[in-house]
Amino acid sequence: MTIPELQQALDRVRETFRVPGYSVTVTVGGKPVTFTGGYSDIEQQQRPDGNTLFAIGSCTKSFVAGTICALADEGLLKLDDTVKAYIPEFSMYDRYVSENLTIRDMLCHRCGLPRHELSWYGRLSTLTEAEIIRGLAYLRPNVPFRYKWQYSNQMFALAGFLITRVTGLTWQDAVRKYIFTPLGITRCAFSPAEAKALGNCAEPYLYDKEKAAHYRVPHADIGAMGAAGSLYLSTEELNKWDRMLLGKGVFEGKRVLSEAMVHEMLSAQMLRGRESEAPCLTPLVKSHAYGLGLMTETFRGHELVHHGGHIDGFMADQSILPEDGFAISILTNVGMIRGAQVMRYVAVETLLGGGEDLCAGMHDFYENAAAKQAESNEKLWAERPANAPCPIPAEKIAGTYRDEGYGTMTIRPAEGSDLAIEYGDVTLTAKHYAHEYYYIEIPALMPGVLFPAKVSYDIRSEVNGFYAWFDNEGTEPIRFRRV
Repeated sequence: MTIPELQQALDRVRETFRVPGYSVTVTVGGKPVTFTGGYSDIEQQQRPDGNTLFAIGSCTKSFVAGTICALADEGLLKLDDTVKAYIPEFSMYDRYVSENLTIRDMLCHRCGLPRHELSWYGRLSTLTEAEIIRGLAYLRPNVPFRYKWQYSNQMFALAGFLITRVTGLTWQDAVRKYIFTPLGITRCAFSPAEAKALGNCAEPYLYDKEKAAHYRVPHADIGAMGAAGSLYLSTEELNKWDRMLLGKGVFEGKRVLSEAMVHEMLSAQMLRGRESEAPCLTPLVKSHAYGLGLMTETFRGHELVHHGGHIDGFMADQSILPEDGFAISILTNVGMIRGAQVMRYVAVETLLGGGEDLCAGMHDFYENAAAKQAESNEKLWAERPANAPCPIPAEKIAGTYRDEGYGTMTIRPAEGSDLAIEYGDVTLTAKHYAHEYYYIEIPALMPGVLFPAKVSYDIRSEVNGFYAWFDNEGTEPIRFRRV
């Protein structure tokens, strides 16, 4: 592989997946090289460089896991200590899980919870650490403890709170102390305000397929959920972290983490199973698992460790091939489009000299998946029962509803027989389907996916609740009772 070959391959991904701009730092044989493409700010025609800040989303998780490993190196905790030993008020829906959930369980996503994303996403401006911890006791699991790998942002927010309890520092200051300072990382931010103050910060975008144009969206400030994905970094700074992992804890002659702790991070802790993926990847990618804040798998028989990051208007990726001395840090400024993930596999395929056209294969897969989702939605509405009005008028449904894990929502009448749901910082529309059933779409979280909901009422037609199947991985609805 040559750098011009790699840049040409990634430029093709940028064009195919409509990525406004990217910055990439790649390390081969210990030498980092940075190259960029497109625009970090479309309106100002500003181009990114190796120091341009991008939001890295869930790539933040590897830094949080790494900080906990640094605390383990200092003897301040052990990975198999229980969370409750450090956060006594912590509890979960299942008492056994409350007493036995370990730090390791928390960092490898095996607590039994599905994602429950809307329990926090809509309330970011007001949600506090205490509310997040308290709410965990009311979020119902959908599988037994340690039974299945299920990604949980709440667990990494909890990891941030645990760091504070152990060190007396904010988790942000602990990351600075234990990770950033020894690595010499200075261009970093933990919020949009900090990132903008540093300057040379990329702007976030989404792509409107109908208008064939990008549009700017606000930077996301995720507040108390920050340890799950609030970091801003440049690719040159992110690559320092990836090179340290390649070096088994050593960066430029300085030991940052013990080799034993890096081994824990990069080793399979929990099998992930095969998720929905492009058919072109199926023969190449095997052994899907999760380490500590990082995903592990094999690609063409080579060990591949990586993690993606997605937050409003940005997608990121960090990947290393430990046995090959290869690391690539990829930052892009468009949300929902999986360009950064595709760049990961295209880069590794280029490095290893494979001949698969993964750019085309993955593009076709995502396009077909979106088309199938749209077709399914059209069929659903085409089969909508005729003459099936809601037995309860919208005026009687209007009111305040609460679930202890999800918080409070206010429902009011909307156009026709639809309902408007004011939930924290967002307003959702519940479109009437038939009888007491509705469908809710949450474009900012899962565009195109329809979540069923229904009005609950008693024999006297008095509304007593609103049920919403917000978690498409579970089987039970979230029961908002009328208050």
